[in-house]
Amino acid sequence: MQYNSFMRYRAKLIALGIVLLSLSLFLFSRLRDDGVRLLHPADGASSRAIDAAINELERNLPPSDASEFAQKGDRIAKLADIVTLLRDHGIPIPERFNSLVQREFPWWTASNLETVFAQSTRNIGIVICVGSKNILTTGHLILSLRNVLGYKLPIQIAYAGDDDLSNKDQAALLNLSSEIELLNLLHHFNQSVAGFQDGKYAMKPFAAIASRFRMTILVDADVVFLKNPDTIFQEHDSVATSGALFYHDRAYKMEGKSRKAWVQSLLGKTPPSSTLQNSLFWKEDLWQEMESGVVAFDKAHPRIVPSLLFSAWMNTKDVREHETYVHMLGDKETYWLATELSKTFYYFQPEYAGLIGTVDSTAGTSLTSKICSAHILHMDHTGDTPFWFNGGLLLNKALDGTELATLTHFITGGTTMSDQPAWRYDGNEYWCAEGKPAIALTERKTDVVLGKIMQQARKVEEVLASEKGAT
Repeated sequence: MQYNSFMRYRAKLIALGIVLLSLSLFLFSRLRDDGVRLLHPADGASSRAIDAAINELERNLPPSDASEFAQKGDRIAKLADIVTLLRDHGIPIPERFNSLVQREFPWWTASNLETVFAQSTRNIGIVICVGSKNILTTGHLILSLRNVLGYKLPIQIAYAGDDDLSNKDQAALLNLSSEIELLNLLHHFNQSVAGFQDGKYAMKPFAAIASRFRMTILVDADVVFLKNPDTIFQEHDSVATSGALFYHDRAYKMEGKSRKAWVQSLLGKTPPSSTLQNSLFWKEDLWQEMESGVVAFDKAHPRIVPSLLFSAWMNTKDVREHETYVHMLGDKETYWLATELSKTFYYFQPEYAGLIGTVDSTAGTSLTSKICSAHILHMDHTGDTPFWFNGGLLLNKALDGTELATLTHFITGGTTMSDQPAWRYDGNEYWCAEGKPAIALTERKTDVVLGKIMQQARKVEEVLASEKGAT
């Protein structure tokens, strides 16, 4: 009797174990290898919804007019909806969708859309757009990352063929450090449409698309980091939700000019997102919203690649010459505008830009200071510590000479209009900020790091010259 009871109890345990194992295997099958849970299994309803969405886009041709930003945004939003459905239901990208994307972006020569849109491998890297004209500032950036900040992840050098970055300069950059890769954008995009060679800023969103990194940190060649950027995705919680991290520009207005009015005309009757509606750009009618020296994307988010393609479209030669650059300075506003118009959530570091330089001893009071400099500053995720600035390490990259800047203090931008410094442009990339107290770099212990970065910069010219001489 006891034996029979034991056997029945054992059978129940085995049955329960089988049920639990089956459930575990099912749940595991609903996970992508980046740990994001698929919402629903593939079913007839989801397949029909995908077919219907593709049918709708196939019936209507992409807009041919460069000014049709709103119509293009609606199409990109629908493309992003399809990618989201495919990802959520674990459905491989169908051939019809491949054809649709190629018709929408005929200048993109992607060989494997499944790889581009799936982005399951969790890899992180920096992408820098480099030409022979900015190889010196690129050298400063690479050696400061490697030799001072301890950045060990890969760096891709994006360029538009050998006429853009010469063979000697390519070799010199490759020899600067390990884990340096070349990314020739002419292998990925149609040059006659993209027009990289006469588009100063245009290639950046293209580089973000072509990069093999799922988590891409797109960086201008004249950026100087004061902290290791390899944790940028972990430090900003909202990036995990949005897949995009942007930085505000300086908060200032241009008398008689309004970019907000143009954005309103694009939105039409569509209300702005809460992100845009709560921005100083929208509430105060600022002249600029975004500084694109550093932009971070997690392309595993299903709406990010479509929005990057939209941004790249805004930077194609015909569109930028007839519309985008008529209203904006280069690529800088196209990233958030592409996400806004395609109904994609995005996130800005809350603080607006400040300035780093030296204090003008002839101006200011005991409570306020004045700094004039060519180096726009951005704070880290805490809002308290300098993270990166643009303009490179030269005194002024817009002028001749290789004299390095002297940087001892900074003035922050805040999150409200009342907390902003007063801005004045003096020409040749030189700005003055005043009306707020300046903070010494020594107070944030940033002076030691910057000193080491400056030491590396003094070696770069010599190192690059020897590398180019040896090739």
